[in-house]
Amino acid sequence: MEALLELKNIVKTFPGVIALSNMHFNLKSGEIHSICGENGAGKSTLMKVITGVYMPNAGEIILDGEIQNFNNPQDAFKKGISIVYQETSLFEEMTVLENLFLCHEIQKKVFGIIPVIDYKAMRLEVKKIFDILNMKIDPDVKIKDLGMAQKQMVEIAKALTFKSKILILDEPTASLSQREVDALFDVIRNLKNKGVGIVYISHRLEEIFELCDRVTVIRDGQYVSTKDVSQTDKDSLVSDMVGRSMSSYYPKNDTQIGEKVFEVKGLSLDGLLKDINFTVNKGEILGFSGLAGSGRTELAQAICGLIKKSSGDLYLNGEKLKVNSYNEAMNNGIVYVSEDRGKYGLVVDMSIKHNITMPQLKKVSKLTFINPKIEEKIATRYMKDVDVKAPDTDFLVTNLSGGNQQKVSVSKALALNPKLLILDEPTRGVDVGAKAEIHKIISELTSKDLTIIMISSELPELLGMCDRIYVMKEGHIAGCFSKEEATQEKILKLALQKD
Repeated sequence: MEALLELKNIVKTFPGVIALSNMHFNLKSGEIHSICGENGAGKSTLMKVITGVYMPNAGEIILDGEIQNFNNPQDAFKKGISIVYQETSLFEEMTVLENLFLCHEIQKKVFGIIPVIDYKAMRLEVKKIFDILNMKIDPDVKIKDLGMAQKQMVEIAKALTFKSKILILDEPTASLSQREVDALFDVIRNLKNKGVGIVYISHRLEEIFELCDRVTVIRDGQYVSTKDVSQTDKDSLVSDMVGRSMSSYYPKNDTQIGEKVFEVKGLSLDGLLKDINFTVNKGEILGFSGLAGSGRTELAQAICGLIKKSSGDLYLNGEKLKVNSYNEAMNNGIVYVSEDRGKYGLVVDMSIKHNITMPQLKKVSKLTFINPKIEEKIATRYMKDVDVKAPDTDFLVTNLSGGNQQKVSVSKALALNPKLLILDEPTRGVDVGAKAEIHKIISELTSKDLTIIMISSELPELLGMCDRIYVMKEGHIAGCFSKEEATQEKILKLALQKD
């Protein structure tokens, strides 16, 4: 079958950097083709070349047998190429409907001459798309009132409004529950059956083997391999991606679980959480699973004083805590690492050093002046402890890979010497190599008697790293499994069953 899209000998350079070198890739109609590689391998650059964000320095882009020269993303859109990025690019103060058709609104003419927006036609089109996606979102609601998973689905719906023949999905399931992932996969398969060529980028290798037809691996900006998914396996794929074999994806240390450290009694939050009760022990990694909207993140934020709970008590080492703000939580030794590091965890335009020491300015300053020696000492120590790969502490966070940005988030938390560390989606959006490194760091922390709560949408991660797993459903705890009892089937069954 002739390729729908073909890239030949693509080269893309930036000052002092060769981002892509003689890159090859092809996509067939009605195919789901995955592109894999570690963060920094060149996946994003390649996608920006395909979509006209970057113009290649050399090489050819061939679409339907014709050589293309995309000068901007609009050129690519006109040729039927759409992309859904990992981070949403929606306008928060605009409605879902307005976002979906922004810059390509359906119009009609009044009196045969005056063009106006045809809202009725747009609503009919949205209904068709939402039916395909099985979305139940009010098109008149503002984006700011939606959750992260809903925003991601709106991004996918937006791409479908362009009636694309090539759809690029960059980490589309990062913010979705398993049920939403299954629904999305059904949509992707339907698009495939209609002849749409789909480029699928994901760090979740399980998804690639479940969904994709072929997989291309790139490393350090260079083409490594293309294989039929049915003819390869996870170990071979990882070896191609990182250039070495990986002995363990979940390097969990066997630690001695100690006495009770933290306890939650009767925690409720109006409309979101109902009578939450649980305990965490010394040296334990306690996992929280559940569908999107089950209340996992809200629970973490209520514990940390980021949102005000309606009722309930918190106990640390047997002592009742007063936590009405995040400052009070930190002062009591409870530290939270957000799932959205770019928005709530880091100031990416600042240095590693300033990010790590930001929550403890009093410690690194005297009167109103920051002591650069103390600041450098703290940043260097924790940057080294979690193996942040950067030239020095003055390196800007925005220039780090996703995995190293997440390590800076963890460094920032550890610098506060927490007694309880809450990690919300700790490996969201990072590659398989960085995941293993972060898992190793987490495991080593429990060996130092740190107590950890881990929230994750990835069941293999919870099963591989946690000593116990609580399952949340509609704002309450539906059950708990020990490491020995827990399976994906049991957790999903509990999360999905009707009350």
